[in-house]
Amino acid sequence: MLEHGHKGGGALPGYLGIELVRFAPGKLWCRATIRDELVTPFGTVHGGVAAAIIDHITGVVAYPLIPAVHWAATTEIKTNYLAPLKAGVVDTESTVLAMTNRSAVVRGEIYADGRLVCAAQGTLTIVAPKAT
Repeated sequence: MLEHGHKGGGALPGYLGIELVRFAPGKLWCRATIRDELVTPFGTVHGGVAAAIIDHITGVVAYPLIPAVHWAATTEIKTNYLAPLKAGVVDTESTVLAMTNRSAVVRGEIYADGRLVCAAQGTLTIVAPKAT
């Protein structure tokens, strides 16, 4: 899914059902299939599921813009839950809003049935490999 031989977040994207739809420099579109087992007894998806999806897509969006073997770590993220989320397929969009050699400001959104249900803005630290 990613350049530079990156593994794409380990097993978490698969567990959350995240699939790449389209990539462009500074933009990422994904789809996630949220399974029934992630629904609370109240019939909605736990906010932590939406937060994990948002955290993943806002981190991954930076990879095509950072040097090979560097990685991005979320250092801050603010998530707004705008509407209840149900099991099923959701669409996501993430954007790099600003970037330096050491950090990036990113935005992520989750849509269910075309409706914005979750939005977030965060800061990533761009981490260089340690010298050996």
